[in-house]
Amino acid sequence: MTTSSTARDPEWLSLTEACRLLGVSPTTVRRWADSGLLRIFHTPGGHRRFSRASLDGMLPTRPVGRPQLTDAGATPGRLARSYRQGADGAPTHMPWVAELDPARRERLRQYGRSIVSALLAALDADDPSERMELLRVAEDACDGYGRLAVGEGLIASATADVFLRFRTPFLAELGAIARRRELDAVASTALMGDANDALDRLLLATLRGWETATEAASGVPLSARRAAPAHPAAAPSSRRQTAS
Repeated sequence: MTTSSTARDPEWLSLTEACRLLGVSPTTVRRWADSGLLRIFHTPGGHRRFSRASLDGMLPTRPVGRPQLTDAGATPGRLARSYRQGADGAPTHMPWVAELDPARRERLRQYGRSIVSALLAALDADDPSERMELLRVAEDACDGYGRLAVGEGLIASATADVFLRFRTPFLAELGAIARRRELDAVASTALMGDANDALDRLLLATLRGWETATEAASGVPLSARRAAPAHPAAAPSSRRQTAS
């Protein structure tokens, strides 16, 4: 479609600018204009100007990104409150929690805050390399958490239980955010999938920290340990029978 105009308007681009925007050759842009796919006008000097709106319409549709989790209310403080509300019965199921003095509890909370902050930032990161770097920060915090658990006398299953009690309210809060923001099924599924993948990595990092601290304390690699063998049955006597 051709429009008459003499004004120089940022909404009307030159052939060079149109090619740069679309990433195609001048021949292609001219062909699309000649076929009516692009709105153009001719300057008094006979040069074409291309409508930015019609050029934008030729670009691939970009998916609408989900809102940033931190902007949607998924802050470390809010998640910590959700965890505490969901862990009201922790002293019953994990008696050691009630025995911790304030200083030791604060050490655990510091690790927890570091893990949550890095995890939220990783889930909000658009750049894959940035996301991996933030996940490594969270993994380092989980490694430290696992080492601290050994110092508190926790066995591996109890250490995993502590992590899983955090995981459940974390995912529940993400689900609530998805509902509040009315994310579509694709965005909600991607968010929960990313979160689950990240939490799997962090659980493994926590247990690796526990294993490292346990090996350091005992001086024996866990891989070298073997269950104590059962006492073998008494071997049949090999004494010779003496002829009478």
